Amino acid sequence: MKSLSYFVAMLLVFSSVVAMGIGKEAGEVTVEKTFDEDPLVLRTMEKIPFEVTKLGENIETAGLNGNVLVSINSENDDQWPAITKDQNKNIVATWTNKVGMLESNIGLGYSEDQGGSFTAILVSIGGMPQFSDIAYVDGSNHGGAWDGLWGVYGDILENQYGFYRMTDITDDSTYEFYAWTAEAGDITAAVIADHTWYKETNYDIYGPTNMHIGYSDLCALENCPMHFVTEVLDTGEVGSGVHYHDCQKDLDTAPAFDPDMECIHDASPEQTLEDFVVLTWQYDDPEGSKIVFKRIEFDTEPDIEYTPYEMYIGPGTHPNIGASGDNVVVVYMEQDPAMGDQNIKCAYSNDEGDTWEITDVAAEPLVDETYPAVYMKGSNAYCAYIKQGNLYFVGSDDNGANWGTPEQVNEVGGTVVAEENTVDIHPAGVVWTDNRNGNKDIYYAAVVTEPEINIESISGGIGVSAVIKNTGAVDATNVQWSINLDGGLIIVGKGAEGIISTLPAEDSTTVKIPFVLGFGGVTITAAADGATKTASGTVLLFFVTGVS
Repeated sequence: MKSLSYFVAMLLVFSSVVAMGIGKEAGEVTVEKTFDEDPLVLRTMEKIPFEVTKLGENIETAGLNGNVLVSINSENDDQWPAITKDQNKNIVATWTNKVGMLESNIGLGYSEDQGGSFTAILVSIGGMPQFSDIAYVDGSNHGGAWDGLWGVYGDILENQYGFYRMTDITDDSTYEFYAWTAEAGDITAAVIADHTWYKETNYDIYGPTNMHIGYSDLCALENCPMHFVTEVLDTGEVGSGVHYHDCQKDLDTAPAFDPDMECIHDASPEQTLEDFVVLTWQYDDPEGSKIVFKRIEFDTEPDIEYTPYEMYIGPGTHPNIGASGDNVVVVYMEQDPAMGDQNIKCAYSNDEGDTWEITDVAAEPLVDETYPAVYMKGSNAYCAYIKQGNLYFVGSDDNGANWGTPEQVNEVGGTVVAEENTVDIHPAGVVWTDNRNGNKDIYYAAVVTEPEINIESISGGIGVSAVIKNTGAVDATNVQWSINLDGGLIIVGKGAEGIISTLPAEDSTTVKIPFVLGFGGVTITAAADGATKTASGTVLLFFVTGVS
């Protein structure tokens, strides 16, 4: 962990104007700023005690599209759910468990049988932790030293931003909870996204990034958008952190509400311009609410305020963002100017958010469609939203330009709670807030049936092999794969690529570089349909040894 004197020295060195230029196809990008103006603070955190209470587990098997209770045996209101899947293929949900006016807990549920049943627990840390969100962090695929689940929250009683992490959701001895020591207040949101691991280039730290909205101690704005990067050391321990504030140098963005984010990486473990974060939130302009979009390329400018990639998408409220490669979609609510009802719109981009087109997801006349959530995989986008107390699911196979026929998800009609962040959608399924039992509970359904490609292993010998497995529920077709060797002196066999025409569900296949000739240590990167895995090894003439 870097010393405080190091960071003070860094501030002195960079107190003059800094210019950064990054060449892209769209042209040269230059950012000019002084650190006197930079809304950036180096932060520390403290580890905090916690208590785990098991609520219960269900043993029912709902089957595909069945509704499964996640917040089992909860006597209080449970709301604002989020969903992910960890490295052990457990489906994981989190939510806010509201006990009373001055008490709340972090709810966690996990399924070890692909959503057929859940185990539910509550985590108490004191205060009022709310807005819990959770993501899968695969730092080892991006040059880092930690893999597992990473969550964020805001304690509205103690006025603290916080985070938590765990390497095994089923074992609470792996849990760690932290609170940032920075001054905070008026916290309204905390969000994080899968694969959130980056190098923060201003201060040369590595780790997860996330977003909060609340009071900023360096930027006196109501509901200020903030962007955190938490340092994880080579030992896997938490270090320090960087905390950026959007003080609106070029674009008015506050008061801000209901943020969302998505993380994108290319196949290389080294950070490039194709490793970035896309952010969106609702800005309440005095003339009407607008949808803000920002893209943060860490090698260009990691500061949320100074990123050159920012704009208003258009009028609207409650946005949610999905991204895959160059494709980005933002779904949001917009009031029909003639009818007065709320519709679901989709802004879609094929160039990382530089340009946009807008279409309708759901626009039934005189009926409110509200609070959408979205995710993307390849050119497919999937959206969930609420209409007349029911949850609907609809897909697009052309990057969000056109949408299919919606299907109702909840089995008991009229029970879905229509409120901000009431639904979250993920390749693992959808979670939502439901009041069919007389209070607010969290329910789950496996609405998405698509392949899920993973790199199971990398091995050496004569050449290099990788095992690719489809752990999804349906067959995969046209799976693009590649294996690349970096480092050493490789004369023959530096890389190979191909297409797997069909990979059945729960089946695996081996791909390889059949022959390698060279010397020296290498980094091996295998990739298939967005999944990546890296390993190190040594090339000795025709053999690749010591692969791990």
